[in-house]
Amino acid sequence: MTLQQLQYFRTLAKVQHYTKAAEILFVSQPSLSYAISELEKELSIALFERHGKKIQLSAQGKIFLTYVESALDQLEKGVVTIKSLNPLGGAVRLGYIYSLSNSFIREALLSFYSDERNKHITFQFTQNVNSNIVEALNVGAIDLAICPKPTKECMSVEIYRQELYAIVPKDHQLAHKKEIDINELKDESFALVNKKTGLRWAIDELFKEIKMNPSVTYEADECNALINFVSLHFGVSIIPHVPGLEKSSVAVLRIRNPSFIRSIYLAWKNSKRLSPQAAYVKDFFISNFATQNQR
Repeated sequence: MTLQQLQYFRTLAKVQHYTKAAEILFVSQPSLSYAISELEKELSIALFERHGKKIQLSAQGKIFLTYVESALDQLEKGVVTIKSLNPLGGAVRLGYIYSLSNSFIREALLSFYSDERNKHITFQFTQNVNSNIVEALNVGAIDLAICPKPTKECMSVEIYRQELYAIVPKDHQLAHKKEIDINELKDESFALVNKKTGLRWAIDELFKEIKMNPSVTYEADECNALINFVSLHFGVSIIPHVPGLEKSSVAVLRIRNPSFIRSIYLAWKNSKRLSPQAAYVKDFFISNFATQNQR
């Protein structure tokens, strides 16, 4: 029985879905299935009852989960205590959404490491969609999250406002413009990220505010796919500025009247004590990047 098996078991027990648990743990589904199978063999019990693609804890699994959670909680407290002996050393597990890689994250890290006192702190980075980042935070797989839509189980502070842009094919009638009113797109077909993403939630909310009901004909999991869709004349789209956008085969237009801006938050688990280095990083982000209304 390994620590990794117990961590896998706890996460799978909480989400009760192999694919979702594998995404949260950032492992392949076969690796997760094998780890759980080996754990069940060692215990000589079935920890889960399987009903097609759905699973749920068995009676024995529910009992075992209480002991596993207690053991892992105690171990995590021990790690925090030991790390407190070297308060500014060690790795901070930071998760963030893909579109922040070349913008806010780069700016924040340059600022952080410009202070010599911070050189001993390292990061373990995780990039994913909002829902997986938030779930990873909730199950303790990361210490801090930078995302657009934390859950009520998290404490959060707004630290960034990310501008969203319209993209159209380069031969589109609006392509020659640098900026547009959003109403100029009211008769267009849209290709947008799918509804499981925080970006789609933000876009839908912005459309609701201006009482515009866009026609969404295509959906994709990430922004690069949308850029390809637009270049193929599958519609227009709204995305944040992602790496390589300016060099792509689409026209990038700033949106005005109103501007499309989404809030980005630093989030942490309210019920979990942060390690000294994670708490230090949290305080640094809030002190240096919290938006004006959050200070």
